[in-house]
Amino acid sequence: MTLTSRTAPDTTTSRLDRVGCLSLIVGGLAFFAGGPLHPKGSDEGDKTEQLHSMLVDQAWYPAHLVALLGFAGVAAGLVVLSRDPVLRDRLGRLLPVSVGVGLISVLGAVVHLFAATGAAEIEDGGTTPLVGAFMGVETIVNPAWGLMIAALAVVGGLTRTLGNRVVLVLGLLGGLAFAVATATIAFIDTFDPLFPVAGLAGLWLVAVGVIGIARKTA
Repeated sequence: MTLTSRTAPDTTTSRLDRVGCLSLIVGGLAFFAGGPLHPKGSDEGDKTEQLHSMLVDQAWYPAHLVALLGFAGVAAGLVVLSRDPVLRDRLGRLLPVSVGVGLISVLGAVVHLFAATGAAEIEDGGTTPLVGAFMGVETIVNPAWGLMIAALAVVGGLTRTLGNRVVLVLGLLGGLAFAVATATIAFIDTFDPLFPVAGLAGLWLVAVGVIGIARKTA
């Protein structure tokens, strides 16, 4: 009975960790794919006109459905992994904060998806609560998500709880690039070239998931 009571939690935790890692892999792949799928928009006119050109693009909904899957996969993975006592101990307060940011980002991705319904108002120079929420997601929530990925990559890599010291560079660069690009896109074009670099965050998530599964298998 003693042996059974000791091994059962370990088996359960290991199984949950695999589910969490698989969720991170799915989320990472979707996040990485969402970048190339995103409408490019027009370079003509001001920021409002450029935004409108993206909102009316037929690629808007498919791209943001994939992005929603990415954010949801990451959030689900973090929620599941947060039940691992080792991760809770080594990541400390960063883990629950990351879970919170991840869940909020899923809601933000839903807002992002349906922002295209306000394209007509934007074209006429107006706005709606949904468009206002969309701008908040773009300039506040998304940068927070990028910083969260960067922080998890560094702390998780150094403690070998999420990835390792080699792949942490992917998460650090990708997360920071996504944070800077999304925080400034509504105001200036200077940092728009960082969006492709942000795809490294997706690769980091995939690497973390694969490494995590390999460790549990071993």
